[in-house]
Amino acid sequence: MTQFLRDRRGFALEASLVLLVLIAALIGAAVLGSMMVQRSAGVDYRAARVNYAAEAGADNAMAQLEVAMSDGLITSAELAALTSPVLTGFTVTTSAALNGGPVPATITSGPYTGLIGINQKIDITVAATDALRNRSDAVVGVNAQSIPLFQFGVFYEGDLEIHNGPPMTFAGWVHTNSNLYLSASPTNYQDIITTPHKVIWNKKWGNQRLGPININNASAVPVALSFDSRSAGAGFGAASQASFNGRLMDSTMGVVPLSLPLPTGMPTIELIMPRRNPAIDSAPIQAVKMAWKADYHIVVDLNLLATPFAPGAMTVLPRAAVPNAVQCALIFQGRPNAFLDGREDRRPDLLDVNVGELMNWINLSPANSTSIMYVTFINDNAGVPARDYPAVRLYNARILAQPWTIATDRPVYVWKNYNDIGWQPSAIMGDAVTFLSNDWVDAAHNNWPAINNVNPMWVYAAIAAGHSSTPCDWFNAGCPGGSYGGGLENFPRFLENWGGA
Repeated sequence: MTQFLRDRRGFALEASLVLLVLIAALIGAAVLGSMMVQRSAGVDYRAARVNYAAEAGADNAMAQLEVAMSDGLITSAELAALTSPVLTGFTVTTSAALNGGPVPATITSGPYTGLIGINQKIDITVAATDALRNRSDAVVGVNAQSIPLFQFGVFYEGDLEIHNGPPMTFAGWVHTNSNLYLSASPTNYQDIITTPHKVIWNKKWGNQRLGPININNASAVPVALSFDSRSAGAGFGAASQASFNGRLMDSTMGVVPLSLPLPTGMPTIELIMPRRNPAIDSAPIQAVKMAWKADYHIVVDLNLLATPFAPGAMTVLPRAAVPNAVQCALIFQGRPNAFLDGREDRRPDLLDVNVGELMNWINLSPANSTSIMYVTFINDNAGVPARDYPAVRLYNARILAQPWTIATDRPVYVWKNYNDIGWQPSAIMGDAVTFLSNDWVDAAHNNWPAINNVNPMWVYAAIAAGHSSTPCDWFNAGCPGGSYGGGLENFPRFLENWGGA
């Protein structure tokens, strides 16, 4: 019995020891589990932090790209200049590269649906690393889209005023980056109209509302305008949808400004200004400025305009072959005080360009290809501005051998039909552009007003020229009203009476 009791006590001791071992194991497992959970939580925490750092770097890169795209263009140099954010405890590196070349495609959503966009894919890679070498990579694919300018019927940077007297039908997309003022004799708009600001059915310089202003709906049915941004307010989109299927759009409908692809801070007028010292005309400016892009940069001395081929009269900085003296005499002629421009009350000093003869010369050899010609003048009489009025005139230009652009910081006159036979892409860029009819004769225009003209004239070209808007809106307090800036109907200028009601 006694032995039996000893045996039980021994068994209890063994059981106690086993139980203590199990408890110790459980405690160890619990401690280990707690340590594993803490360690796992720490890993997840650091992984989350480094992931957020990478995402922050990607957001930073996107913000910089948005600024770079404000000029409508993304370059490899701009991508290389992207900077990484400084985040305490992390090292962030950013790289970006163009993915293939630009691809044209029709825009399928947003206010510019239907236009052609140039899409450039960009790959952005951001790597973030912390002090313990935890790393996260963020890879973002971006589609940078630009909209070619010359597919618009009209594109204005400032306030666009359209107040035609005779009836007018306008075919083409109308866009302005500022306010749009519509008040005119019967006007028919056949395409879409957009502004990131207001559509105002009234003249800017005075309280006068004329019409009807007809805008085609999606079924090409003209519908008269009966509201504007001031009267409809936030309901403008609903009113436009009901009347025009949304084809008249203002800021309430998500329209955003469209910027020209110019270097930051470069005024638009610099596109047609003469070359300047490279310290001023930096490489980005030279890349867009017509005087630097031209195949032929021509400088004409006004003192020798009557004899443009005398030594020093005309200086040509070519990128290609140059016409010889006989060929130049066929292409260029100087005509001082050619006729009376009644709008300016001045007699233009013309460099006449026989475009047909220029095209004949271009057709002689592929080496003669000339896509951009730039003309400027020197030695005009600055002391008596009314004395000299240098300008370029294009004539005999019904057939272009290739796409061609003429640019100058002076006015351009287009005499007779232009590019109307088998038309080629063409642009005319100058301070102002004036059309002279097929019946125009210089000698018959020495008085003002000019003689009547009844025959049609055809010009197939994109036109870029200066514009002066009315100074202020009479509707705003403190605006005294004033003279009319001229509007779209006076953008291409005329010196003859073309008829109309």
